[in-house]
Amino acid sequence: MNENRVSNSNNGTELKCSLCKEPLFTEQDEETAQEVIDGSKYYFHTQKCFKVYKRLENFYGKNIKNFIENKQFVFDTFWDKAIPTSDENQEIKNNKSSKPSLEVIKDPEETIRTAINLVQSAENEVLLLYSSANGFYRRMVLGDGFLTLQRLQDTTKGNIKLRILTPFDKKIVDAVNRLTAKGIHIRYLPEALYLTVTFLIVDRKFSMNAELVNDYTESPAESLGLSTFSNSKSTVLYYISMFENLWKQSDLYEKAETLYEQLKNTNETQIQFINETAHEIRNPIQSILSLAEVMLSNKNLDAGHIEDLVRIIIKNAKKIKFLTDNILEAARIDSRLLTLDKEEFDLVESVKDLLKDLKNQILGKKISLILKCNKDSILLVADKLRLNQVLNIINNAINIVQEGEIIVSLERQDNNNNTVLVRIIDNGPGIPSNMKDKLFTKFVTGSKSGTGLGLYICKNIIEKHGGKIWAENNKNKGANFNFTIPITSQLSQH
Repeated sequence: MNENRVSNSNNGTELKCSLCKEPLFTEQDEETAQEVIDGSKYYFHTQKCFKVYKRLENFYGKNIKNFIENKQFVFDTFWDKAIPTSDENQEIKNNKSSKPSLEVIKDPEETIRTAINLVQSAENEVLLLYSSANGFYRRMVLGDGFLTLQRLQDTTKGNIKLRILTPFDKKIVDAVNRLTAKGIHIRYLPEALYLTVTFLIVDRKFSMNAELVNDYTESPAESLGLSTFSNSKSTVLYYISMFENLWKQSDLYEKAETLYEQLKNTNETQIQFINETAHEIRNPIQSILSLAEVMLSNKNLDAGHIEDLVRIIIKNAKKIKFLTDNILEAARIDSRLLTLDKEEFDLVESVKDLLKDLKNQILGKKISLILKCNKDSILLVADKLRLNQVLNIINNAINIVQEGEIIVSLERQDNNNNTVLVRIIDNGPGIPSNMKDKLFTKFVTGSKSGTGLGLYICKNIIEKHGGKIWAENNKNKGANFNFTIPITSQLSQH
């Protein structure tokens, strides 16, 4: 049974269009078209399907069957480009009456000269597809292709559109970058779409194509076989259609490659995060177990010694709680389950209390914690617990500053939509240049320990309140972390 037929118990045999796969209930349908390929009949839902199929068959040859089976999604994307529009059809009709010319060029040297002259005559657009990366290299690096395109841009004062499609190879990357820097748009063809024909389209009026016969020579002439030159609008439109199809396919390929790299990097980052988190949790657990065993096995410990051990156990237990809380908080954010429990409180008093608690952490250090505020009181409606979580950035500053001041600045900005600006300023080593752009992303940390979730959580808490958070290096030394948060006069919805 032909692969385009399916069983239908009510209507006998049901047919499927070889291109769009739409069902055909009868071979006698007026719209139905047929094509015999290798002795088998192929059916088409409409004449448009038939036209698209014929265009692709002419371009892909015997590979058309595999192309349709494996890349069905391509037709949805490029349908409008593959089917001639009413304007194109009219142009084709008009062109037939003017008897357009089609010239076969046997001499490769003449092919090259004609192509160069054609490019130099361009006024609006040049579309160029190379059948191989070696072909691109021969023309743009070993030949004068780069200079030809540069002269064309200079002549047209940069108003010409230049687009090039080429297979990828590492040796052409530098040349591609040079051309891109000159405003020439270049995309790489995916490997599955490598072709054996190079074609050139100029101003959508003229087209040339040349077959590749030897891709292992440095001589452009030795690499080429027969070529054709045409000013037939139907031929030119055909090549335009193929170029646009391949251009957009290469765009899909590039996006797929980018997505793959992102997923790959995410996976590697997550593995690193899991390993580091396991290490961060393992250490305090091991300490708790060891101290508990000491207390259990040594019955002669005095009360003071037991109290010291218990304090260490509590400290390590709090560290584990902090780590697990961060992991759970990040999971809530990713699942969009982060909620706020808002209340009205005095931000100034809240920060004063926090700084008192942190004084124990600066004992023995030459560090001063300073609060600066332009108001005695700033009433705020927000999630107090989560804002304190954000203000834990102060603790990060304590860990990296050797000596000096850590300033917490609170400024009510009544002329700026009634917001409060919070700044945490230190004189530490500052933010590394390679960390600036990704500082608030997940799993990113500049320290040897930690999960890299803290600033990611802070960012989401502030944005959930309707504020903004950012960080920057100071002019002289250190960094400052800033965030704004709106002030509301009454409790709002969570």
